[in-house]
This record gives sequence, C-alpha cells and structure tokens, in this order.
Amino acid sequence: MNKIILALDTTNLSEAINVTQKVKNKIFTIKIGLEMWNCWGKEAVKKFNQIGINNIFLDLKLADVSNTIKKSILALDGINFEYLTVHSFAGNDSIKKAKEAAKQLNPNLKILAVTLLTSINQSELKSWQINNKVEDLVLNLAKNSSEADGFIASGMESKMLRENFPDHLLFTPGIRMPGDDKHEQKRVTSPSEALKYSDKIIMGRGLTRGNIEENLNQILNSLKI
Repeated sequence: MNKIILALDTTNLSEAINVTQKVKNKIFTIKIGLEMWNCWGKEAVKKFNQIGINNIFLDLKLADVSNTIKKSILALDGINFEYLTVHSFAGNDSIKKAKEAAKQLNPNLKILAVTLLTSINQSELKSWQINNKVEDLVLNLAKNSSEADGFIASGMESKMLRENFPDHLLFTPGIRMPGDDKHEQKRVTSPSEALKYSDKIIMGRGLTRGNIEENLNQILNSLKI
C-alpha cells in the first residue's frame, strides 16, 4: 500500500479535490489541516468522502484539558476519517479521553500525538531557554503521550522512536527531495530516509507545486532505488 499522504494546505476546496482526483490511486490518503478545516469544516471531509476517500488524516493538533478534547472529538460525528492529531504535551490523560471518543465514533479511528514540529530546531529550543537536545525532547514528549496509537515526528527522530515504540504508528512530515526549498521546515529528510523507520510520509508543496503527477512519479521512483 502506498506510503504517501498528500497534505492539502489550502482553502481552495475545489482545487484540492481536483488535485486529489489526479493522484488518489497512487497515494495512501490526504491530510486536511487547520487552513482547510477552519474554512470548510466538516463540508471538506464530506466532499472527499464523496470521491471515495474515507481514511482521511484530520490534522487538527488538539491541545486542551482531557474532557474538552473528548467532547471536541465527539463533535466530529457524521464524517468519515481514520486519523486525528492531538499534541503530545496535552498528556496521556487527554490522549486516553481522545481514544475513548474515537472508539465511539469509529473503531478504526487512530489518535496520533504530535511531538515536536519539524519547523523547530536546536537553536530555537535554546532561544526558549529549553536545554534539552531535540532528540531527548521528542522522546520525552512521546513518553508523555504513549497512550496514542502513533506519533507525528521528523524523520530525524523516527529511528529512535521506532526502537522505543515498536508497535506505534509513525507518520513523518518535513519531507523534501534533494535540492527542494525547505521553506519554514528545519528538520527535514528525504522520502527514502524517512521510510526506513516511518510508516507514512506527509508531503504538501513538494507534490503540489508544478505538475503533481510528475512530482509524485519522481518520488515513487526514488523509493524504488
């Protein structure tokens, strides 16, 4: 099964659907993030359900007290999706409540804990007066949210997380082909590097800028080497 998740970070729903239809048979699923969610909400998910995508990755990065998280997830009733993100720093109590709510919605719904955003590196941690190494902080965040079904983390930490949490899902953003613009991302890896230990990779602009079919074929070919 394909390991690429297409991140649709846009408010243009019709364009996102058109792009998805071109490649939906070559990707694992799509990711709907805050930009599209805040503009379209459940309507966006329903539109993708209508074209046959029901295993949607809903990247809402929830972070709140446990009961609020549970109620927020229960409010997502009526749409089909299979992955939902909660921030690791919300803690295992919130993760447990999230999983309780998830089971009520859909037995297949997986809760993924976001560890440290791939736009943050060691120098930024230092500017916040956080003395932990990035790897140590990611591991601590993962331990703090170990009740989750999986983690969102950079490919730079995927080996470490795989060794410490062999049964958890690992989804990796911050994916760039050699020579690509990193934009705001700082802890990046190539598709092949990330997939040594991660289950899925999440790609947005690296796919959607230019011809998405050509870009996707280039990435798929790189994974065959």
